[in-house]
Amino acid sequence: MSSKRCLIIDAFSITYRAFFGLPTTIRTRQGQTINAALGFYNTLSSLINQVQPHYVAVASDCSQATFRHNLFPAYKAQRPPMPMELKSQLPLIRRLLDSTGIPVSELPGFEADDIIGTLTRSLPADTEAFVATTDRDTLQLVNDHVSILVPHSRENRIYTPDIVRHDMGVPPERVPDLKALMGDSSDNIPGIPKVGPKTAVKWLAEYESLENLLLYSQRVPGKAGENLRQHQDKALLYKELATIRLDVPTLFCWRALTLQTDFTQLRQTLEELGIRASLPQTG
Repeated sequence: MSSKRCLIIDAFSITYRAFFGLPTTIRTRQGQTINAALGFYNTLSSLINQVQPHYVAVASDCSQATFRHNLFPAYKAQRPPMPMELKSQLPLIRRLLDSTGIPVSELPGFEADDIIGTLTRSLPADTEAFVATTDRDTLQLVNDHVSILVPHSRENRIYTPDIVRHDMGVPPERVPDLKALMGDSSDNIPGIPKVGPKTAVKWLAEYESLENLLLYSQRVPGKAGENLRQHQDKALLYKELATIRLDVPTLFCWRALTLQTDFTQLRQTLEELGIRASLPQTG
């Protein structure tokens, strides 16, 4: 069992969850909407209390296009713009994070998932990671040292390798292969026509990987097999889109990611924002 724990927060995933989970009528005396800031802080504090991490990191998306958009311009093109009432709260959430001393990592050309993936593959010795997110793409990162923690008001869901296999039908490392075949509407990845989850899982159980499936695609019968052969190049592109990078060109200082225990500044920021909430309980 690892002696240290690292909590990694997917910033926008948790922010959106907070915004749509609490009413926008929650405001400061000056009229500023703070439902997302309140929800984000409550989730962060609750996770710190539960995980008791030695390290805490927050990964964020950038506003610029990523390498995935360059590969496939339609990537996530169906998503609506961020609501203005949420956008106005981003500086408040950043203030809260700054007050806790938790750094925010972002890198132009990459998504938060790529930063998270790289973090999970560069953990200090004897450290296990808990990634807090609602993004199922991150299930591919799960291994014996990395778990995905999906926050829930009643009970958080923790994904281990066995639970990923049970829920998805494939082991964590095959999640990109699965998404390449069946598609992913949340990311606007089309997938192979006429191939749903059951067919994709069946194929991967027999051929193990997308590449091996394509190598023996002539053996695959029916209309789905025909579509697979006609879309081989697209299938490989879709897998690349669905695969989280583990080697983004950025450096992490684990000493800077060590969670501080002096929350004096945080208490002041909470008071200034009009948020009545308890401080995280550590140690």
